[in-house]
Amino acid sequence: MAALRRSGPAALAVVSSLLSHTLAIPFSTRDSNYTTLPINTTTSISFSPCPSDLKLPPSLECATYSVPIDWDTPSGEHFDLGLVRLPARANSTTKIGSLFVNPGGPGGSATETVAGIAEGVFPLPDALFEAFDIIGLDPRGIGFSQAVQCDQSIWAERVSWFPDTQEDYDKLVDKNRRYGESCREKTGPLLEYLDMVSIVKDHEAVRIALDNKPLNMVGLSYGSFLGMTYASLFPDSIRTLAIDGLLQHSQADSSNSFIESSAYTVSLKNFFQWASTDSSSPLKGLDVESIWASLRKNASSPLSASACDGTTNCASTVNAEEILWNAQQALVFKLPQITSSLSTWGTLASALFNATTRGEYSSFSKRLDDHAQMAGVAMACLDWAHDPSVFDLEYLRAKKHMAQTFFPLTGGQCQTVFEVHSCIGWPYAASNPQAPTRVETDFTVLAVASDADPSTGYTWGVGALQELGNKVFVTRKGDGHTSFFLGGETAGVMAEYLITGEAPERGLFLES
Repeated sequence: MAALRRSGPAALAVVSSLLSHTLAIPFSTRDSNYTTLPINTTTSISFSPCPSDLKLPPSLECATYSVPIDWDTPSGEHFDLGLVRLPARANSTTKIGSLFVNPGGPGGSATETVAGIAEGVFPLPDALFEAFDIIGLDPRGIGFSQAVQCDQSIWAERVSWFPDTQEDYDKLVDKNRRYGESCREKTGPLLEYLDMVSIVKDHEAVRIALDNKPLNMVGLSYGSFLGMTYASLFPDSIRTLAIDGLLQHSQADSSNSFIESSAYTVSLKNFFQWASTDSSSPLKGLDVESIWASLRKNASSPLSASACDGTTNCASTVNAEEILWNAQQALVFKLPQITSSLSTWGTLASALFNATTRGEYSSFSKRLDDHAQMAGVAMACLDWAHDPSVFDLEYLRAKKHMAQTFFPLTGGQCQTVFEVHSCIGWPYAASNPQAPTRVETDFTVLAVASDADPSTGYTWGVGALQELGNKVFVTRKGDGHTSFFLGGETAGVMAEYLITGEAPERGLFLES
């Protein structure tokens, strides 16, 4: 998805970070082959003031840490991970340790998220700043950890994610192959080792180098993938784990598309109701669902995006698939926490208003400068199966018919489709494809899901409970993707768990 950034001294790609969701844990719980790292990781990490050119908040400290590109050959080529630390308050008498925060993505930057926390973007409880050094470790291939680079002129080429003809299918496969080859050429060998198991091992090495104490972690959306994989491979390295916006990776691709499309549809219907009745909406009093249907119909032929140059920032025209994709991003936040670009319900309402009254469609245009998207596709292609012999034209056409039959409001266009279909033809096979797992830990995992999440559907949350052994499940009844950054009752429960280490009562249903 397009990287959405707030104004101010620190770049913040939180919406991009939070929307994605792929889960892959192929190793059995407590597999002895994966409970220790194959190299000496006792070297400590030294933080220092962040370089001024990074324009990060002055309260943050920066560091790097060298790890192998391929953990199976630890003596081979290394690269530097980048991380930031927001130290616990200087006078704190209740400091517990380090709290890792991962916003998901795939492709989301943890350093940018912690920069947002340092700037007060999110209403986190004061007690968290007393209890923890808050750590933002960019996963390999993201942000300060040797970010993936690709030829965006190839990305700018328009192909259909749901091709109807063999010619269109071949164009999709050819573009994906050439784009992947460009990423390998510009990024180097790291591109082949962006799978989640490697990312987890990086985190374990950093944990040991920091203080070798059990860590505390919040993993949101795709970050729940990180958290569950971590708990599967290193169950004794964790004190608390809160996973927010749950994923389930044991489902078939068609089921994943169905689940996310249903979640997108529920959230979109709730948006229609809000946009037609809320006093802050420019669409108040209008039939918003009809406006939506008309826009999609008009976009069957590309519409002009006058604010885009077509080469550096965003595509100069917009089609129906891109409108559907970008609208899902805007449903992530109902409240105006992130105020720029297409990132909230309010900005989606404004974009629909501008499209209807002014013929201005630029807000829906595909971003061409999205570095999170580059990393996200590369990571997903290693964690999702995408063999063209299986994901052939017949399969994609059947998926499209399924989506249009059951989800006519969205046509099945969602992040699952974007990620997996962008990998068909990718030059590297999935090294960590879907497989069921069962996470068994001595500590209690806190699992959180919202019943109107537009991205990680509640169905995934319920299904994941069968794969988590020692867990407590909390349901937030409401809109928006994930709960930790909303400042409501659910976020308070999560903070209390992280601080005390004690899980809340089982079966909580919360209103905010």
